[in-house]
Amino acid sequence: MRRRPYPMTTGVLGCCLALATACGGDDPAAGTPGPGAGRPTLTTPAGFKRVGDVPNGVTVAVPESWVTLDLSRDDLEQGLSRSGLSGAVLEQFRQGLRALVPSKAVWAADPRSAEQSKKGFPTNLNGFCQPSIAVPAQQRIDDAKQQLSRLKAEVSEAAEVTLGTGKAVRIVYTFDSGGNKIRGTQYYLPGRGKTCIVTLSTDRDDRQELFDRIGGTASPL
Repeated sequence: MRRRPYPMTTGVLGCCLALATACGGDDPAAGTPGPGAGRPTLTTPAGFKRVGDVPNGVTVAVPESWVTLDLSRDDLEQGLSRSGLSGAVLEQFRQGLRALVPSKAVWAADPRSAEQSKKGFPTNLNGFCQPSIAVPAQQRIDDAKQQLSRLKAEVSEAAEVTLGTGKAVRIVYTFDSGGNKIRGTQYYLPGRGKTCIVTLSTDRDDRQELFDRIGGTASPL
């Protein structure tokens, strides 16, 4: 039996994709360096901020207006209280994020997007890392497609891309969540003995350029 490079249970996958569900380069002349030292050279674009550090295993930059949550140290309930979420959507995110606490995941969301969504669904991101072995990009794509198929997601793009700090697999897909069409972009970032997965999701149809810009800042640590 082939060993899976980044095992993910259906439950965790469902949380990631339901939350979001989880590549343009940075302008080196703009922004400020990423946090810390002794790691890849990171650039944070102007108007963005970073979430994630060594305890999370991954870092990514998001717009400054987004609410961020670091599950390696932040209080989950306090973070959700700043998100602007309410009702059933809030409970969905609460349950999903609880499942990601052991992975020390990072999460970020645009509070204003929830107000603009007919279903109250916020444009959001989650990222976490899992132990894995090095595999070819095509195998990552095939395995990711198989996992996405469990949620009947339709994959429109799947390829290896170059980010600021190396190669990654980028997958763009859509799926139905309670009558809401979710558009997702997922990045699989290989690191030393691990794969970091960054998932961006929205129910809007004009976020792909932003997602690619955010994805371009992602890096394993």
